[in-house]
Amino acid sequence: MSDPAKNAVVVPDGPLPVLPPSIWESREIRDAVAAESPGAVVAIARKAHGLRQDELGTLAGFSQSAISRLESGSNIAYDMRVLRTLQRLLGIPAHLLGLTDRTVPVRSGDVVVGLEGKALMALCASAVFNADSDDDAVSQLLVLRRIINDAHNWRATGALMPAVRGMYDVIDTLRRNARGDVRRRLLGTGAMYAEFYGWLYEEVGDMRSAGAWTSRALEQGQAADDRDVVAYCYVRMSQLAEADGDDDRVIGLARAAQREMGVSPIVRAMAVRQEARGLARAGLDACMTRFDLAQSLVQDVERVRTDEYSIGYCFTELHVEMQRAASMVALADHRRAIDAYTALMPRWGSVCQWEQGVHTATLAYAHASSGDLDRAAELGLVALDLARVTGSQLIVTELARLVPWAATPAMTELTERLR
Repeated sequence: MSDPAKNAVVVPDGPLPVLPPSIWESREIRDAVAAESPGAVVAIARKAHGLRQDELGTLAGFSQSAISRLESGSNIAYDMRVLRTLQRLLGIPAHLLGLTDRTVPVRSGDVVVGLEGKALMALCASAVFNADSDDDAVSQLLVLRRIINDAHNWRATGALMPAVRGMYDVIDTLRRNARGDVRRRLLGTGAMYAEFYGWLYEEVGDMRSAGAWTSRALEQGQAADDRDVVAYCYVRMSQLAEADGDDDRVIGLARAAQREMGVSPIVRAMAVRQEARGLARAGLDACMTRFDLAQSLVQDVERVRTDEYSIGYCFTELHVEMQRAASMVALADHRRAIDAYTALMPRWGSVCQWEQGVHTATLAYAHASSGDLDRAAELGLVALDLARVTGSQLIVTELARLVPWAATPAMTELTERLR
């Protein structure tokens, strides 16, 4: 006969102990994440805590069968609410389950593997078809938008493009069959996906597609009467104008963004920073007062804790100051730029890798212009590594500014690797 005591559910008192970091760095975890299987990650963490499925279910408020289905890869494995509950309970680093968590430390050069491809599409379908209401479905789609934004911050662009396009198409189909306020919200949400898709095209160097998708996002934002989306699309168009070297258009579009009424302070700060960027490109010292304004706007923003995506949710004072340093380079004030960048570098780990790469390349150019080619080459190689990891053409484009020194001995290795 079986011993009933052996099968009794044991619920630990108090929080579960913190698992050692080696668990999250194990081959099992890496394989589970690479296979886009959050359920397998949960199973590994459960076993590391010495819990049975029924014991974890009791702790989390789910049935044993629900835990079993989750671990075996059913649709419940992509339910945000279930994953968030288990992530907090078991102490799983959020990014391993594809959840947003800005507190997870990321070492430069690492690539955090998040959910993408099939898993993102499964998440999209789950959000739409398992939501309790239309409003809940839109909310879940915004949660997914934030997840892919965080995933993009730390991994290559190409891996995300098919999933983002597929998710946009799903939202667009829903929008065509919706009415009233739900239709308006789906228009605005679809615009956020379209803008992001345009950004991904810009990163891989397809400026024509980037412009087309940004224009589509603007049209949908206007139809939704979402002023933040409209203003941000003007900011994005201003950034795209930089590639054409049209400084007047850069400034004009950034100012158009600021003229939008009812825009959130964070989006206004992004627009002011973009205007400052354009003024610097045009060689105007007035850019610095605009950077001051952008910084004050960011400092006054009250951050709302939510899992939903909102434009500028991760935009901080550091983004303003890094662009201020880049603008010093544009104004040929290279020594001042180097000092500013050097002071900011200890904090660079909190911005995404493609952005680190662009600013590292800009700093390399400042050192080259100041005559320190050895330091320029060293930084250039760091930026090139980040370009390889992220697949960002923006970094490569910035590195191209080092071409005037390509034939010098100090630049030999960088020149060869760029080729």
